Amino acid sequence: MHTSIPTRQASRLAQIASAVALVFLATGCATYQAQTQQFAQATKSGGLASSIAQIDEKANKATGSKDELVYRFEQGATLRFAALSDLSQVPLPPAQPLAPQAAPVDPAAPVTPVAVPTWAEVQKYYLNRSIAAFDQAEEKVNFWEEQSKVKVGSEFGALVSNQASLPYRGRVYDKVMMNTYKAISYLELGEKDKARVELNRSLQRQRDAVAANEKRIAAAMSDAEKARNGELKNEDGKSASYDSQKALNDPKTGPALQAALNASIAPMKPYGDYVNPFSVFLDGLFFTVLGEGGSDFERGRKSFERVASMVPENSFLKADLDAAALAAEGKAPEGITYVIFETGTAPTRDQTRVDIPTFLVTSKLSYVGASFPKLQYNNDYIASLGVTAGESTVNTATVASIDSVVANDFKNEWPTVVTKTLITTATKAIVQYGVQKVAEDKGGMWGGLAAGLIMGAVNASTNIADTRTWISLPKEFQYARLATPANRELTLTAGTTTKTVALEPGAVNVVYVKSASPSAPLLVSAFVLK
Repeated sequence: MHTSIPTRQASRLAQIASAVALVFLATGCATYQAQTQQFAQATKSGGLASSIAQIDEKANKATGSKDELVYRFEQGATLRFAALSDLSQVPLPPAQPLAPQAAPVDPAAPVTPVAVPTWAEVQKYYLNRSIAAFDQAEEKVNFWEEQSKVKVGSEFGALVSNQASLPYRGRVYDKVMMNTYKAISYLELGEKDKARVELNRSLQRQRDAVAANEKRIAAAMSDAEKARNGELKNEDGKSASYDSQKALNDPKTGPALQAALNASIAPMKPYGDYVNPFSVFLDGLFFTVLGEGGSDFERGRKSFERVASMVPENSFLKADLDAAALAAEGKAPEGITYVIFETGTAPTRDQTRVDIPTFLVTSKLSYVGASFPKLQYNNDYIASLGVTAGESTVNTATVASIDSVVANDFKNEWPTVVTKTLITTATKAIVQYGVQKVAEDKGGMWGGLAAGLIMGAVNASTNIADTRTWISLPKEFQYARLATPANRELTLTAGTTTKTVALEPGAVNVVYVKSASPSAPLLVSAFVLK
């Protein structure tokens, strides 16, 4: 009879701990990579109808949740890609009656026909839907940026769960590309004033990013200082300190973390912090071609100068820099066609385990495995696009490696991610052994064992890195510039795929091409810039 009391207590503790575990599991412990696996596959294969259906559903379900922003980014990009396809690849907009329908007189009478949308109408529909999705994303971005200024709320919940449990607030390159994509869509719709606004916002976000990162690092250092000063509790309920710097200096942990970082940033190019060369290129193109005065033309020249210094191997940028200088002298570019090429897909985020020393806080355990993010690069892509005009053929050249842009942001974010994960790991170790000790005191060995097993399961289920990232971005932005041919026809070649594009009358034309992978259809759209 005596042993039955602890057994009942152990059973009750197990029930309580199981309920706690279910709460953690219900908050969503699968990584973003796992949650978006089917969507990512549809995107890479070029299955636009499937991509649209999946991302619309995910974005709508995520409304108001911690993950809404990242899904809005994906939704905005996917709907933009739909505007580059043809009628056979995407769902058509809701049909509109040709004329108001009168009340039916005869059930057997012919049904009033509906208008079959033209491709221009379908393209406009998807461009406007894309802009609307990015507008929703921008509302969230602006909200989180305002919140960061007043420091509202607490991230304590993440200390007993993980960084993925916090709301996704958007990375710098997300925000820059959000406004860049909106600018391109407005240009395709012929709304250059709205495109100008978006380019201004994109530029400002790049300027603000350095200060924002300094603030983020300062906040992480403050968290580290609190942990170092004993604001944690050990398994005996006493104040405990955790020195994240000592953990970094650990001979087992430090090298493992450095190796993880090095692998993730290997493709990084020296673009500069938070600079997206494609956004700078588009800024140069807009203000050179559509500039309305001396200050506009000077901005166009400076933007081309900046991107030429970042990507000196791109020979087209020299010609654009010369054109920008001529524009400032009143000689506007004419008879030029730009072919912009998005190729491949951006890095995804996976996770890697690194053992973290917890003996600095609790004597019950030496090391605990912690999950850190790592970048995975997608090398299945078309290396360049061939553009033929008459007897002449040129290949597109890289103007921006999104791999590099993402890697640079990853490097800048790494110290904050590491500090928070170290503190999180230590906190969870304390919580686990604290719960286990209380259970053991009240329920004996079996109670302690039950609690330890359940808390171990909770910690394992929440031991995930934040792998949320905008996966439908391209691997690279490339472009070519060439004299518009007399017959106003271009032939595009990507691997074994060729497409002929007819150019509308215009002084400056743009052909926009998207290829998610060598096996995906080539998506093409053309518009007059001027």
